Amino acid sequence: MRMAKVLLALHLCEKAGIGLDGKDIFDYGFGAGTFYRYCPPTSRLFGVEMDAENVGAVRAMLLDRGFANADLQTIEIERWQEHPLLARTYDFVLCSHVLEHLPDPVGFLRKMSDCLGPSSAFVGLVPLNERQMDPHHVQTVNRAKIEEWARASGLRVAHYLEGDPLIYWVQPVFACNKGLLRGLAQVISLGLGIPATLLGPRWWPQVGKLGALLTRSLPTQAAFILTR
Repeated sequence: MRMAKVLLALHLCEKAGIGLDGKDIFDYGFGAGTFYRYCPPTSRLFGVEMDAENVGAVRAMLLDRGFANADLQTIEIERWQEHPLLARTYDFVLCSHVLEHLPDPVGFLRKMSDCLGPSSAFVGLVPLNERQMDPHHVQTVNRAKIEEWARASGLRVAHYLEGDPLIYWVQPVFACNKGLLRGLAQVISLGLGIPATLLGPRWWPQVGKLGALLTRSLPTQAAFILTR
């Protein structure tokens, strides 16, 4: 669920005392640009995505919201390390649900570490406890794996948080991206996304904790902060 990912990242930043005001923010794989909607107008936005049409749509959305100088660009996966936006540093780097798709997450994190200054933060999100593994995922992730990747890439896990248990029992629906199940996944995502948006990053995690107790659900994603 798109909103759950964003709210978990924001909740983690709040707990870690990380503000976004006046920061250079880079989102690797920004999708629909949902995280950008929560960035203050003083922040400077950067990001990459594969689809040019999607990049144009998010750029237009940000322009309407007053971000006239957002630098959003397409990226070719075969040559991703050569992208010019990876040749500079940022205050805040977000990478949501990317690492589980990569055959070499350590190599990716090493490259991302070059984009971090001494006081910068890398915020990553990954799936947990998949009852049915998504066919596009090549990594099964847990906290130990995240810490192993961080050490191997010269980074450290500064903060770690698990959340989003409300979709645990229906997670297999999201792992199947075909036919009626795809439509059902979209309905579930929308049905949870509306209250998540209304409650925001402070109260939505509390609803998740209550739901986990009532349904014996496990968290379905983790958010973590890596620093140098």
